[in-house]
Amino acid sequence: MNATTLTSSPAAPERRGGWRRWRHAYKGAWQADWRERRRDWRVWLVILVGLALAICAATLSSLELRATLDARQTAQQAEKQRWSQQGEKYPHAAAHYGVYVFKPLSALAALDPGIEQYVGASVWLEAHKQNELAYRPANDDIGINRQLRLQPAFVLQVLAPMAMIFLGFGMFAAERERGTLAALRINAAPLGALALARGAVLLCLALSMALPACLAVSLLDWTLEQRSPFSDGPLRAALFALGYGLYLCTWAALIAGVSAWMPNLRSSLAVLIGAWALAALAVPRAAVELAQLASPLPSMQQFRTDLDNALGMPDDPAQANRDREQLLRQHGVKEVSDLPVNWAGISLQRGEERGDRLFDAHYGRVFDAMRRQSAAATLAGWLSPSVAIAGLSSSVAGSDMEHHLQFVEGAERQRRLIQQIMNRAITAHREHAGVRYLGDASLWNQVPPLRFVFAPLDLDKLLSRHLLPLFTLFGASLLLCGTGLRHLRHGSIR
Repeated sequence: MNATTLTSSPAAPERRGGWRRWRHAYKGAWQADWRERRRDWRVWLVILVGLALAICAATLSSLELRATLDARQTAQQAEKQRWSQQGEKYPHAAAHYGVYVFKPLSALAALDPGIEQYVGASVWLEAHKQNELAYRPANDDIGINRQLRLQPAFVLQVLAPMAMIFLGFGMFAAERERGTLAALRINAAPLGALALARGAVLLCLALSMALPACLAVSLLDWTLEQRSPFSDGPLRAALFALGYGLYLCTWAALIAGVSAWMPNLRSSLAVLIGAWALAALAVPRAAVELAQLASPLPSMQQFRTDLDNALGMPDDPAQANRDREQLLRQHGVKEVSDLPVNWAGISLQRGEERGDRLFDAHYGRVFDAMRRQSAAATLAGWLSPSVAIAGLSSSVAGSDMEHHLQFVEGAERQRRLIQQIMNRAITAHREHAGVRYLGDASLWNQVPPLRFVFAPLDLDKLLSRHLLPLFTLFGASLLLCGTGLRHLRHGSIR
């Protein structure tokens, strides 16, 4: 007879109150199940393999993030020095000279890099152009690494549920197959206590696979010298832990429920493997494909053609004449050469503002389509806990599309600030005898360095898109578990 069943057989608990009896059953079931698993070499094999993969993923991801941050910090310092030491030149030439800025990363990105491998790491800020981010790490990877990267998020989202299935598919199906359910009927063992105890043991075994990632990221965050790009870092870490805890609890309840419903071990394993493949592999991929169909993006060639055509259209000369005449009246002069300011700087700034409006219109449409794709893909989180936790994980780590677009917009604000400073300097210095003003280091150093900080999390959006689906699926798995236990209590023994 299963040792777990024997823990509920003494008569003493029958005479106690319901809660004390339930607690006694839970404690006995926990001890018995833990003792059985410690003695089973198959459990040790699964855990050791899972731990080895988790350690490799945490170590590689942390080292890669540390190397990336060090490289970006070195490059950013070199860019700052290159900009400030470019020598004397016309400010507009300096605007074309440009400067690179680099996207910041947090320690949480070591747990879930999200889309960081597939989007650029830096962007060149220059006059008249809003450039796309360059240097995508995935471009340097071989094909298999682009499709499958060993990361802590992959271990927790895909491999940990698989390990839980192999360790727990016989939670109740084994007793049904062995014919020991009669003992549960005889001594009226609280099946809820047994399920909770066995599920808790299963959860603890799965959480052991999260320890390497937690330790690696804690050490990385402690040793990083760069300022965090988050103003709400502790909240993000708490939400990260809450999300993955809820995700693994959902799988534990699902495994207990399926095992209680299935008539034998083979059926239990087959149904759980099918559910895992559907939730962790098929639905996430289908969600991405359907989201792209729901809100398609233009090709890069088409986007560039439309933008270049818009930029190539001449500005309204009548409006330029009106602006010039207004400026002349404002200063009480009749000729541009008599102005106390340099019309060239004003004209350059007018051109920048016109280009900014076109950039906002064209890039804005693309960014809105990207956001619609992300919103459409998250709807699959109501069907798959893997989709819900993936969205939550990348959001709190700052490695999702929304945070990427935040940096793109922040970098563009920095580019426009540079143009404003350069054009103001030109405007403030008139040409004398055809000699133009030349800026020097004092002007270049007026450009503040980009210290980008992501916006705080939108908790309402996070709740509606990711946490609420997770809680809903957790409740559904508990309902399945509860009905399965009732089926065990009142159904057939075999």
